[in-house]
Amino acid sequence: MPEDLPEDSPMDVAACLAAIDRSDAEIKAWAVLDRKAASNSSGALAGMAVGVKDIIDVAGMACCYGSPIFAGRIAEADAELVTALRMAGAAILGKTVTTEFAFMQKSITRNPHNLGHSPGGSSSGSAAAVAAGQVELAIGTQTGGSVIRPASYCGVHALKPTRGAISRAGVLQTSQTLDQVGIFARNLNYLARLGSVVTNQPDLEDGLNHLPAAPPRLLYLDGLYGTRVQGYVHEGLQKIATALPSHIDILPAPAAEIARYLETHKTIYDFEICQNIGPLMSSHESQMSAEILAAIKRGQKVAISDYEKALIERDEAALYFGGLLAGYDGLLTASATGEAPIFEEGTGDSICNCLWSLTGYPCISLPISGRFQISGPKGLGVGVQLTATTGRDSALLGLARWLETRLG
Repeated sequence: MPEDLPEDSPMDVAACLAAIDRSDAEIKAWAVLDRKAASNSSGALAGMAVGVKDIIDVAGMACCYGSPIFAGRIAEADAELVTALRMAGAAILGKTVTTEFAFMQKSITRNPHNLGHSPGGSSSGSAAAVAAGQVELAIGTQTGGSVIRPASYCGVHALKPTRGAISRAGVLQTSQTLDQVGIFARNLNYLARLGSVVTNQPDLEDGLNHLPAAPPRLLYLDGLYGTRVQGYVHEGLQKIATALPSHIDILPAPAAEIARYLETHKTIYDFEICQNIGPLMSSHESQMSAEILAAIKRGQKVAISDYEKALIERDEAALYFGGLLAGYDGLLTASATGEAPIFEEGTGDSICNCLWSLTGYPCISLPISGRFQISGPKGLGVGVQLTATTGRDSALLGLARWLETRLG
């Protein structure tokens, strides 16, 4: 476990490398490590090291997409977000482990809190590296639940901003509709600082430091996702909601609409991953996992008319949830269905996150401690997720600070 550090006392590159040397033989969070990485002396991230998921290009570094098909591939140029990191003074410490093509097959990375458990996927290494205290900032991506779910399993802060807020130029595309970039950090301060650098929303830090003008109002949907969410998670969320009755309204979850739009997400994902990764099957099928092959084969069966209908339904979903959240500052849900699964059982269920990947809404995962902590039978925590409507990223950070303070 990482040492407790003051809130605003960032680790330098040397300290990060020392932490990696102490723990990464077991955790395996890094695919590539640059021991000569250096930061600039000025900029918002001066002196800080960042881990970058291995589907994002960093010039001169291997970028293999978690697949043996691309073993030895060296990126020729920086992704746009990496350029932004460098301009802000950050040191690119290396590439963090991803699952194959950022999909469902488990990676080699272990959960720092219990090595017998998964760190989640697909941003496995990014979440684990921050959780282990190896680095304080990391970049991931999400198409289903690949930022928020690993953050929950590993007990770190994460933000998936509004779709398009972070450039995807230089990032592997698996779904042109659903792929989004997200960030991990040791605390909310660093999360906002990193977000201000890599998004087109430089006011994120301001949002974090300004509490809502009016008393916040949150919505909690009782029974959301039904039995796919563990009972202790439902109970933990109910405890939070009932503890703040003047701030949190409780309504029954709209089961029919939820099911419909989850299916919309699945249709789009299957069709587009087939478009983007499917062409590799003709010459590399033996090097592809059963999970990715199954997704491609599902996508082959999706009719173009069904795909086009799903794209229309995606827009309908954004309008529907926008109406549901009208008058609220955000939606309170769980970041994951339960604690991190056993490593051999895979990377977990992304149902708690797919709707916000579909709508492109911003969402944050908060690791809650103390009397409101939600923990599973193995003692591993479950994060609390806050979601807001499109473009309300800055306000969402302020809401996260408010809730974290209330529940801390």
